[in-house]
Amino acid sequence: MVDYVLKIVLLGEGNVGKTSLVYRYIENRFSQDFKSTLGVNLLKKKVALEDEFAGKSASVQIWDLGGQSAYRKLRKLYLEGSQGALVVFDVTSQQSFEALEDWIQSLIEIRGNDVPMIIIGNKIDLESERVVTDEAAIEYGKKYNTNVIFTSAATGEKVEDSFRDLIMAIVRKISS
Repeated sequence: MVDYVLKIVLLGEGNVGKTSLVYRYIENRFSQDFKSTLGVNLLKKKVALEDEFAGKSASVQIWDLGGQSAYRKLRKLYLEGSQGALVVFDVTSQQSFEALEDWIQSLIEIRGNDVPMIIIGNKIDLESERVVTDEAAIEYGKKYNTNVIFTSAATGEKVEDSFRDLIMAIVRKISS
């Protein structure tokens, strides 16, 4: 039996590593060969909750939407009923960072201002190709009063943390 059923969405441009983050989190694996997500990929994971919710569990549905503009018309359907979002950009792509605004505005239009959200700067293992600084991303996160976590789906760095932090924020919101 689970205590909570949660719907989390991953938002961001194509090729920022959303699918890689999900598979690192669910199966602790990384592949260079993931193809672009066509439409929506849905995965589930049962997680044990922490802190004041220790002893309880959640069934987490993770919706990974293709980032290509062709899927823009699916956003409303995809975002409905979501309880939280990881909004992902690639630290080696200024364009993916600049596109965050569009993704976040879509989320706010459909889910409102108070949906738990974390901004993810992915691909920190590619330090030599990095173009978006930690400072720029953290400053941007302040605009939405949200945390920014820097991850690497390739190495697994901070991937578990980002999902856990979002899940706990959602459960706290539901329970308050």
